[in-house]
Amino acid sequence: MADNSLFEKLGRWLQKLLALYVAVLGIEIMAAVVAIAALAGTAGTELSSGRLQLAGFSLMAMAYSAYAEVGAFVLIAILFLRFLYKAVQQAKGFATPYAYASAGWAVGYWFIPVVNLYRPFEVVKQLFKACTQQAGGKPAAGEQLLSAWWAMFLVSNLAGWMLANSNNDFSTTAGVLTYAEYSIGCNLLLMIATFLFWLVNKRLVTAMGSTVPR
Repeated sequence: MADNSLFEKLGRWLQKLLALYVAVLGIEIMAAVVAIAALAGTAGTELSSGRLQLAGFSLMAMAYSAYAEVGAFVLIAILFLRFLYKAVQQAKGFATPYAYASAGWAVGYWFIPVVNLYRPFEVVKQLFKACTQQAGGKPAAGEQLLSAWWAMFLVSNLAGWMLANSNNDFSTTAGVLTYAEYSIGCNLLLMIATFLFWLVNKRLVTAMGSTVPR
């Protein structure tokens, strides 16, 4: 008999890590705001020692926050892919077996360039459909939520990649200000994408739970 305890456990851990991830994003945004406030209106003028020190601390906070974000992101990815693998594996045993992909490919698609732009989304979408059919009820997640999540996931990752590969001159006030402003925008996009993923994850746990006989 199918057991939903694993999905509930993984779902709870994912929610905790997502909350941590958002908190770290918030810290980085605050640090960027402080850096902008410290440097605002100083273009072409010599910075006071106090402002220079404040801007330096803020940039350090942004850097350490970025490292923490990477760590949290890796843990979130590992847990979610494990969740997805087990969910697809279980869905293979439904009355109408999940047929879009094997459990291995449901994970593997995430690591194949170009293919990972659309296949993982279809894997999750078809998993929701399979759960709904198995449970004989309403979908746990609608098309709009899934589409919004995936669109924001792609947009936020593209924005982050562009920021990481930008050539800002940190030796100038203008360069630091530009980086801080772009960082705020990217992190806000990541926050929205993370919230949507939190909703998808929560509803996926519910969907898997609805397939377990009571």
